[in-house]
Amino acid sequence: MNAGELWWGTFFQKRAAQINRRFRLARIVYWGPSVKMPMDLFSYIREAALCFTVARFLATIVLSSSAVELILNRDRRTQKHQELKRISGWATLNNQNLIVAREQGLPVEVLLSQDENLAHAQPIRFVERRNKVAHGEIAHMIRNLVDYDPAAEQEALDQLSKAERFVVDWFNTAPDVQDCSIQGHRWPDNR
Repeated sequence: MNAGELWWGTFFQKRAAQINRRFRLARIVYWGPSVKMPMDLFSYIREAALCFTVARFLATIVLSSSAVELILNRDRRTQKHQELKRISGWATLNNQNLIVAREQGLPVEVLLSQDENLAHAQPIRFVERRNKVAHGEIAHMIRNLVDYDPAAEQEALDQLSKAERFVVDWFNTAPDVQDCSIQGHRWPDNR
């Protein structure tokens, strides 16, 4: 047996109950018809949920955020919108861009916590959490090894739950999906 087999075997054996608990919380989502879901988007949200189940909380936060950012950049309503602030052509997650996305019909409200408002200068938690993890500012959130830290688990679950709700609501309302512009798991401009 090599070191990787030993580590993963021990990991899963000792943590099976916690993995199963988190699997139920993650609510991995599947789509019908599946060919209407772009493969990159499905991969991001599925990987985020699977990372959560095995306590890879930082990865969960980054992948969940990436799913939302991908829609912001690929949905036909926002893809070439002039008011979106971009870095090297890519619209990033920030309150200002989310306001534009909401005005274009994307389900941005599901990313907000109860006491949040996009009009405030302070980024909403979904954006702030993503930014801090992406830029290495995690000391406020992680007090222990990440997979043992209940605060990190809660942060990751909140990010994942909001991203899953966003993706589901987007899928159920997006013109790209509804008019079958997305075919064979590919965005319309990517076939």
